[in-house]
Amino acid sequence: MAEKTGAVPGGKSTSGSAKKTEKGMTRGTKRKISRVLSRVLLSFLLVILLVFLLIWTLIFAVAHGPSKSMRNLLVGAAMQASATKFVPYLVLSPDKVSEIMAEAAVENVEVYSPTEFSSRFIKKIVTDSNGNRYEITVLANDDGTALITDSDGSTQLVEYNEWDYAIDGIQFITVNRANFKAYMLIIRDPSRIYTATSSDFSDSSVSGKRFYEMAEQENCVALINGGEFSDPGGQGNGGAPQGLTFSKGKCVWDDGTSWKTFIGFDSNNRMVISEGLTSASAKAAGIRDGVCFRPTTKSSSSRLIYTDAKGSVHVSNYNTSSPAQRSAIGQRADGAVIFITTDGRSASSLGASYNDMTQLMYEYGAVNAGMLDGGSSAVLYYRDYFKLYEYDESRLDQYQKMGLVNKYVAATAPRHIPTFFCVAPSK
Repeated sequence: MAEKTGAVPGGKSTSGSAKKTEKGMTRGTKRKISRVLSRVLLSFLLVILLVFLLIWTLIFAVAHGPSKSMRNLLVGAAMQASATKFVPYLVLSPDKVSEIMAEAAVENVEVYSPTEFSSRFIKKIVTDSNGNRYEITVLANDDGTALITDSDGSTQLVEYNEWDYAIDGIQFITVNRANFKAYMLIIRDPSRIYTATSSDFSDSSVSGKRFYEMAEQENCVALINGGEFSDPGGQGNGGAPQGLTFSKGKCVWDDGTSWKTFIGFDSNNRMVISEGLTSASAKAAGIRDGVCFRPTTKSSSSRLIYTDAKGSVHVSNYNTSSPAQRSAIGQRADGAVIFITTDGRSASSLGASYNDMTQLMYEYGAVNAGMLDGGSSAVLYYRDYFKLYEYDESRLDQYQKMGLVNKYVAATAPRHIPTFFCVAPSK
C-alpha cells in the first residue's frame, strides 16, 4: 500500500500547518513594521511641530519684544521675498504690518547743487598695461586731468584714462562690505544698454526667460534683471511685467499703473528716473528703453539718486535697513552706466539695504540711479568674466559657470523674468 506523502497520524497534513504558520508570521511581522513606522512618523511630526513652535515663539518674541528696530528690520526682510511675505502676519495684525512698511518707506532726501555734486571725489578703477587693476579716488576735471587722493590723504594732479586697458569698454568690480558682497559693471557707452523682453507679452501663458536663456536669445555681453512682474503667491511664470515698459523705442507694455517708478533711458542715452510716467508722456520725452519697479504704493520709491531739470541732485535715504539680495542701475555724469547686484540670504552676505545701494551709487559717481527688482530675481550676467579675469573655475557653481556673477541662493532654478537691461556687443 502506497504511503501518503505529507501525512501524519490523525490525518493532518504537515504542509498545510506550515503554510498557516508562515501566514501568521507574515501578519505578525507586518503589524510590527507598521507599529515601528507609525512611531517613526509620529516622532517626525512631533519634531516638526516642536521646531515650528520654537520658530513661532522666537518670531512672536521679536515682534512683541522691546526692540522695535529689530522687529522692523525682520519684518522688512520677510516682506522682500514673495515666499516669506506671510511670516509677519503670523504674529502681527495686517494693520501693524502696513504701519511698519509705511514707516520704512519714508524718504529722506538730501539735495545738492550741481557744483557741490560735481566737486566730490568718486571711486574709479584703473587698469594698467599689465592687466593690474587699481581702485582710486578721484576728482575729475574737464581737461582730462584728475586730482587723486593717496592713501595718506594727500592729493596729486595727474593725467589718467580709466578706459585705456579696460576690456571692451567695461569695468568689473567686486565690493566687500560688512553685511554684503556687491558686484558691479561700469559700461562706458550708454547706447549699448537696452531693455530686452522675454516675449511680446500677448500670451499670458508664455513664461519669462531665465538669465541664461535671455543671454543666448540676445547674444549680449552682459545683463541685469529688469523691472517688477506679476508673481501671485511667489508662483508666477514671470511672463508679464508690471507698470510701463519700453524696448528699443517702442512701448511694449502698459498696464496703467502709473504710480510706479520708471527707470530707463531716452533717445539721447540719458537715464530717466520718474514717478508717475505715462506712456504718452514717455513718448513725448523720447524714452527708448525702460522698466518700472515699486512693489506697492506704500513701499519705498525706487529712486536712489536723481538729477532734476535744474541740475540739482537728490540723494534718497529711507527709514528701512532691511537686508536683501538687490539689483540697481545708475548713470554717471560722463554717461557711463552702472549695474550693481548684491549677494544675500547667506551667513557671509546677509544682503544690502536701500541705503547701502544708494551709498554704492554715490561713491562710484552716479548722478541718476534706481532700484530694480530684487530677492531671487537679482541676477547679474557677464559673459566669460571668469576667463577674462582669470577666476578659479573650480570654485564656481553651475550658474556662475554659465556667466552669473553673483551667488544665486534659492531652492529652485533661477526665476523666469520678463525684462532685462542688456549690454549689446560693442560696435
